[in-house]
Amino acid sequence: MKPIQNFGLIFLVAALFVSACDQGPAGAGGGGIAIMDLSAIAKATGQDEAIRQDAETARAELSAQLQQLATNLEQQLAAEREKVGISPSEADQQRLQEMTMQARQQISNAQMQAQSQASLMEQELVTAFRDKLTPLAEEIAKAKGASAVLAADSYLFWFDPTIDITDEVIAAWRALPGEKPVADEEAATDVADELAEVQAEFEQLESEQAGIEKEVDDLQEKLQEELEDTADQAEEAAPEQ
Repeated sequence: MKPIQNFGLIFLVAALFVSACDQGPAGAGGGGIAIMDLSAIAKATGQDEAIRQDAETARAELSAQLQQLATNLEQQLAAEREKVGISPSEADQQRLQEMTMQARQQISNAQMQAQSQASLMEQELVTAFRDKLTPLAEEIAKAKGASAVLAADSYLFWFDPTIDITDEVIAAWRALPGEKPVADEEAATDVADELAEVQAEFEQLESEQAGIEKEVDDLQEKLQEELEDTADQAEEAAPEQ
């Protein structure tokens, strides 16, 4: 599961900002378009970092739940192996094998569910950003005589800078209640320092998540090895026919 990078998910929903797109310039009879840079807006308003942090927090919680599930399953299997001892019957061996396979399947299903939940969380965060941004862009675009707003992305080869409303949207966002604008260079430096700290925390979180995934893989291998050892011990303990 990869974290949000360069605000890529926002571009996946950029088309949702488009309505009744006419190719005339803004102000031409109210049938023109306006352009805005979603990546620049997200970065300038701090929403790219906010979304990334929220998404990574959700991923960390899901990873912790997955690790706890794996630990619980291992404890259950260990307790069952202790009950049957070193000379399990055929029925006991079969039951242990079934329990091991079920545990591995549960872990696999939990991993897939965690990935799905994390992706859904990212989509919901981006949608919330879009929903908050849309009325601001709409009001500014209409004031300029435009009837549609397009996102400036790699598919947009050229546009007249006069129809770019990015700066106006950023200003409108910062004017919203509860939003704190970056007023000067000192404040901008503070923001940059905060972003650097967040990046460091993110890298640490990535490392921890990789460790958790490795622990889950190691546990699956351990379960299989212990099952094979139990079967070998049973064969050695069984009387010769």
